[in-house]
Amino acid sequence: MRYATPQDMVARFGEPEMIQLTDPDNAAVQVARVELKLDDAHALADGCLGAVFALPLAGCAKPAGVGAVEYVPPPQLTRIVCDIARYYLYDDLAPEAEVYRRFKTATAELQAIAEGKAKLVCPWGGEPGATAASGPASGDTFHDFAPRQIGRDVDGGYR
Repeated sequence: MRYATPQDMVARFGEPEMIQLTDPDNAAVQVARVELKLDDAHALADGCLGAVFALPLAGCAKPAGVGAVEYVPPPQLTRIVCDIARYYLYDDLAPEAEVYRRFKTATAELQAIAEGKAKLVCPWGGEPGATAASGPASGDTFHDFAPRQIGRDVDGGYR
């Protein structure tokens, strides 16, 4: 499931800014560049959300007419991914800029979700996806190896 689209970026930040950030000729929004940065933002989001949810997310069940339902990403996740992708579109940015502050807020919010301090919500009820199983996935084995210390007694005198 895509959490945000180029159309979401235009709706949130305006076409003039998206043109300025993606097209050196200032003619039109270069959708491929926006999608590339959205892919990066999705990867960051999935990296955090994977600690809590089984991926891919199922999405929120949003009423779409009489008896119909469409599955959409949680609106809060769309906002987070758009803020991150927007930051990624900027090549040169001062830390005090609004774009940077929004990026830091978005990444902190993702971290809070991953740590269980915040929750992804579906405004129409339900859950955005199944929770991740705790511990390693079935069949997976994880090992924690400490770095080996090699001293003179082990190295055979080779130095």
